[in-house]
Amino acid sequence: VHGQAILTLSNGETLKMPRALLKERPYRAGVPFDRAGFDAFMQARSYPFAMEKAVALLATRARTEQEIATALRQNAYPEEAIARVMARLLEAGYLSDSAFAEQWASSRAAKGLGTRRIRMELRQKGIESDEIDHALSHMDDALLREGAWKAAQKAARGKDLSLPAERQKVLAALARRGFDYSLAKACLQRLLEE
Repeated sequence: VHGQAILTLSNGETLKMPRALLKERPYRAGVPFDRAGFDAFMQARSYPFAMEKAVALLATRARTEQEIATALRQNAYPEEAIARVMARLLEAGYLSDSAFAEQWASSRAAKGLGTRRIRMELRQKGIESDEIDHALSHMDDALLREGAWKAAQKAARGKDLSLPAERQKVLAALARRGFDYSLAKACLQRLLEE
């Protein structure tokens, strides 16, 4: 598994550890294994490596608390180290689900997605409902309308909108992008008038 090393001991026991820690303290076949030493090493050295991994993830883009915690678990960091990293990142202000939700919502709206789709994406990223509501309430309505209009134009390309089935396809395309029916209908009406 990417990011973690799996150690299989001669007694059949399997241990997981972050691959980054394995580089610092390699374990070789045939060498006696000291379980107490392994546990002490993991206790002492997991936090700095977990923090480094979290900061590297945050350097590429903003992330939610759930995304960081999940990534650290996938890399086999101990729960205690994950809890310390999360507490430190929250304390330092590097993690904020509400700020992430606002940034994500405006970014996705600018790419032509509607509020339903944005709400679903934020839910999948582990954002609480009240923070989602807050982020969506601060979105620019003009940006949403412009995104819906561009999506409608794209969906209507090459279609004969005099046919009900073709109009329905445009409405369905807007619904898939997360726009509500009234906005989709208004965009379709505008297309018909042009």
